[in-house]
Amino acid sequence: MSQIILTGFENGYLGGALEGHIFSRERGKSIYHYGNILKAHENSEYFNDIDTVYHFAGPSDTFDFLDQKRTASTIIEGTTRLLKLAMRNNARFIFTSTMGVYNAEMNDIYCTCKLAMENYIRSVYNNYIILRVPRVYSKCRQKGLMRKIRDNLIPEKDMKNQVEFITLEDFVDQTLSVLDDVYYHRQVELVHEYTITQKKTIQEIKDII
Repeated sequence: MSQIILTGFENGYLGGALEGHIFSRERGKSIYHYGNILKAHENSEYFNDIDTVYHFAGPSDTFDFLDQKRTASTIIEGTTRLLKLAMRNNARFIFTSTMGVYNAEMNDIYCTCKLAMENYIRSVYNNYIILRVPRVYSKCRQKGLMRKIRDNLIPEKDMKNQVEFITLEDFVDQTLSVLDDVYYHRQVELVHEYTITQKKTIQEIKDII
């Protein structure tokens, strides 16, 4: 029986929103969750017929960025281990990156590591989908900007700053559309960029949530 590897789905924000859709899509296949991607090598010998690796796990909270070593090891070590697992099985590797790779600066460990992994995947493998995800906001979001808004941590002078983002519903719709195209047309080596559908001030976002 073919197997599917999922990371970042059980407790993750984006993966959690896609989980039910993935289960329906992969019906009849054995699905395995990796809770700790830094242990992705453990028991890897049991995975000998992997069809797809959905890699959505990674640090996403702004406060995590203060721990650069943790952020770097989660993104780089975790991703390389999962990619090796995909390569050994010739499985499709779906990697969530960020639109921040376009403005990655040396002091932005999150974006620079995501960019490094994009380049690594593209240089060593030929069966991948890279999802360059923008900011994704919804009322249920508990981290990042949403957390700062709820905790009143944003200075008043910054409340008029505009933010580009995509809603969680649009993220799900666009991601499923990409996966459908790849599934039915067997397309490989794809980098997908999402359409930015919203641009609001932080104050407007606060009023919504």
